[in-house]
Order: sequence, then C-alpha cells, then structure tokens
Amino acid sequence: MTIIKKQIVLILPYLNVNTTSAERFKSFIRAFELNNSLNTNVITFDYGIKKSYFLGLETTPADSFSPKNYQIIKVKLNLIQSLGVRFLNNDFKKLWRIFQLLHLIIYQKDIFYPNFSLNDLNIELKNNDYIFTSGSHFSLFEIAENLSKKFGLKLILDYRDPWTLGYNPIDGLSVIHYLKILISRKKEIKLLNSAFLITTVSESLKSFFPLHYQSKIKIFANGSNFLIEEVEKQTQTKTFQIVYAGTIYREQLQDETFFESLQGFVVNKKTENIKLKFLGVGDNKSLKKLIKKYNLKNITSYTHRLKRDEFLLQMNNTSIFLHLKYGNKKDVISSKQAEYLMFNRPILLPVSDNGDIAESILKNKAGFVCNNQSEVLKALESIWTKFKNQENLYLNRIETYNFNISREKIAKDFVNMVLNPPNS
Repeated sequence: MTIIKKQIVLILPYLNVNTTSAERFKSFIRAFELNNSLNTNVITFDYGIKKSYFLGLETTPADSFSPKNYQIIKVKLNLIQSLGVRFLNNDFKKLWRIFQLLHLIIYQKDIFYPNFSLNDLNIELKNNDYIFTSGSHFSLFEIAENLSKKFGLKLILDYRDPWTLGYNPIDGLSVIHYLKILISRKKEIKLLNSAFLITTVSESLKSFFPLHYQSKIKIFANGSNFLIEEVEKQTQTKTFQIVYAGTIYREQLQDETFFESLQGFVVNKKTENIKLKFLGVGDNKSLKKLIKKYNLKNITSYTHRLKRDEFLLQMNNTSIFLHLKYGNKKDVISSKQAEYLMFNRPILLPVSDNGDIAESILKNKAGFVCNNQSEVLKALESIWTKFKNQENLYLNRIETYNFNISREKIAKDFVNMVLNPPNS
C-alpha cells in the first residue's frame, strides 16, 4: 500500500548567508527532511542582491547548503526595488534604507515583497498540507497566506523578531516603527487569524500578542549552532580573552560602562596577556571610536563573520563572554546567549537589562550581571585570578542542558509540534 505523504513548504527570505537566522532555517529543514511522513519543499527568492545588508557580513560567504527539493525564484523587481538593490550593491546603504522606506509608504509592503507568479512553483499541493515562513521579512507572511488560502494549507508563522506587535526593532527608528504600525497592524492581525500555528523565540515576545492568540503560540527559542561534543572543556589558554560574538548595534554602545571598566582593569597588567575580541562585527566605526576613546586599541581585534571552524576555535579559547544590553529594551534574547551558554564560559553583562538577558544568566548560573563599574571590575578580577592560577574556567553544567539548547534538539521538537499541534 502506497503511503501518501503530506507536503510542507518553507517560504524563506534567504538560506546561504552567514547568519544565525539562516542556521535556524537550516535546522528546521534538516528536521523536516528526516521525518518520513513529510515531503519537504524549500523556496527562497533571488532579488539580485550582491552585497549583504547585514552588518558584519561584507566579506564572508556562508557554507553552501542545498535542500533536496529547493527552488530559487527570480523576483521581478519594481522600480523602487531595482533602484534600492542597485544602491545596496554599490555600497550606498543609506540610500538603500531610504528606498526601503519609500517602498513601504508607496506599496504598503516591505522592499522584499517578491513579485512572482504562483505558476512558477513546481509543487503539487493539496488540502491540509503545511506552509511555513519566518520573519522579519514580513512580506513573506502575506505570500504564505495567499498560498495557504489558494491550496487549503495550514499556515505556520515563525516570529524571530516582532513586527507591529512588540518593541521597536533593534537600531530601528521610532518613526519608521510607527509608520509600520499604521500601515501593517491590520494586516498582521489578519494573518494571525489565518495562522494554524504561531511560533516565537521567547516568552517575552509571545506576551506582546493579544490574549486570544496565546493558545496557538508556541516557544521555540534561538539555539546554538554547535553541539556539546564540539565544546572544549579545558580553558587554560595563554591569553585572557574577552569575546563578544556577532553583530553589535548602535543601541548597545550607548552605555560605556564596560569600556571604562576595562580601561581601569588593564592598568598595571601586562596587556599582551589580555585580548578583547569582537567576532563578526565587521567595520563598526562607532565601536572603534569607543575603543580609541578608552585607549584599548592595543588589546582589541575585530573580524567579519567567521566560517564555522574558525568561530568554533575562537569560542573554545574564550575566558569570558561579553554581552551588552540593547539600549532600554528588556525583551531581546538573541542567538548569542544560546551560543554563550553552550560553550560554558562565564558571561559578563556589564549593565543589567533588567530583562531576558539578565534572567537567563542568573537562572543558569552562567556568569555576572552587573550594575556599575565597580561590579564589572570585581567580576573581571575574579575571572582574571582564576586565569592566573591556571584554573579551568569551564562552568561544567550538565550536558543534557546543553543538548536542549542545540538547534538540532529545538528543530526536532518543532517538527513534532507541527505534526501534533497543541490544540489537535
């Protein structure tokens, strides 16, 4: 007897870029492909973009990843999209952002809205199949809903960031966020009503949704790209390495407590034994100004996004991880936190966000949540003393915990939830 498998279609903004969001997508794809009751189809879009609009990704390509059933659809660009992409490809990123805003005002859709014919899809769909998409290219939510209505598909919306419900996006302008609310709030509510299942990365993000959607919202946190087997448990390195991993935003540099504290910390120490590393920040001029201001240039290095093996080596040689709060936001919990927790070195939050980051560090006994310069200095000195005494800085949390924050485990749980939803 032939078993007719259900289809799941993943409508994704990108795949082969070196970002944690792409790693989330890949983990879901792998988990779906391993499930024998499903056929997995992946669709991404080609806008003709040759330069990354992500900070820190200017030079490092991602490792190639190609799902079994994979379509890349060439988008038919309108005038504003064409001009915006041209400016982006020529490194005029401010003009790119202006055209993003123009597209939102004129078309009432974000600049990534893909104009294409449904006839371009080489997939046979039927009632009760699934369609999944993920924000923050929220125009893809509309595409997915159109397909769900046309073919009777179960719509799954994954929120990695808030759209109009929730906080102003990191480094976003308040006026643009307000404009999005005016233009897109009704649209978002309509999509939430259509959704079969809604997922978010944290309880805080879930709490922004109206109460009558809560029953169909499930939390699937940001996970680590690495497995516990890849994490070195010995940390006796020759240099005391303070590591910040990933994008650093303007909002995170508003408070200078850490930099002022570190300037005091290195006094009377051999600075050749101390390194401050920013992995994946790219050419961040605001950060470099702060480093110069506090005379930390001789101990500081910066990289663009690293390949997986290079990143793994740096993380395994870390003495203490640096986290910085996101301005006044309390509800942001990035993939960075999961990565730090996986590698089991102490985490330093120089000024508490009084929110998700601080709660994660304290709950997991994973490091130091500080409130002022003296507390930061005390934390640094305590880790420095262990380093000088050649003590192991590995926190030695139980391995089952680390497995639970791996993308592999989270993706497996996600597939089980799709096939066995909370209200089924």
